[in-house]
Amino acid sequence: MSEYLVKSEYTGEPWAVQNVTRDHEFFAGESDGRGGQDAGPNPVEYLAGAVNSCIAISEAMIVNHNSLDVSNFKIETRAFTRDLGHGKSDVNAMRIRISFDSDMTGDEQQKFLDHVLQVSTVYQTLAKNVEMEVKIV
Repeated sequence: MSEYLVKSEYTGEPWAVQNVTRDHEFFAGESDGRGGQDAGPNPVEYLAGAVNSCIAISEAMIVNHNSLDVSNFKIETRAFTRDLGHGKSDVNAMRIRISFDSDMTGDEQQKFLDHVLQVSTVYQTLAKNVEMEVKIV
């Protein structure tokens, strides 16, 4: 299997974290509630982006490998958190909406999407603990 390394460091600025992986640097942040200190997407937004990215990459691999007629593949994910009390929360649900252009029938589209989700590592990992609702729109 593969191993991935991300190094993260609190920058000293309120709610700002520098992340480095391979030759890539990205920041995570959180607004201070007054419109400042928004260094980048917050961790939940990164999590939703990771799910979307993994699904899209899985889709592209399947389309390319099987020479399928699929284009304009788009994903919109809403992540929901719940308050666990005492300053704790977790991501308890994601609503994923996917659209794409294809000559496939509705049943074929659903079968294709099921296959995409089945091979998506990040989606499969989160689906074990987060309620996932995925719909073709």
